[in-house]
Amino acid sequence: MGYELHIIIAFTLLSLVVGAAWVGGYLDPYQSKAQELLLDKMGENKASYGLKSTITGQHITDDEDVNKVQDEVGKDAGGVVGKGGIGEDVGNALSKGL
Repeated sequence: MGYELHIIIAFTLLSLVVGAAWVGGYLDPYQSKAQELLLDKMGENKASYGLKSTITGQHITDDEDVNKVQDEVGKDAGGVVGKGGIGEDVGNALSKGL
């Protein structure tokens, strides 16, 4: 029974330390690097992902055909500034500022 109590106490203390570091902003550089790494694995950058999610995030009508067009426009616009797009350099420069 004592071993489980030590694990619970250690987990609680670790959770408090990580939570305090997160609220204090000490983990922001690591969070940004992790975000960039994951987006790079998906073939995106912050600018292309943000552009896609802004355009496709909220549909303007209930019409299914219009929603498909909006989703395609969002995907294409994000692809222009994404990895391999013609505006990749612009997207990377914008991503550095985000």
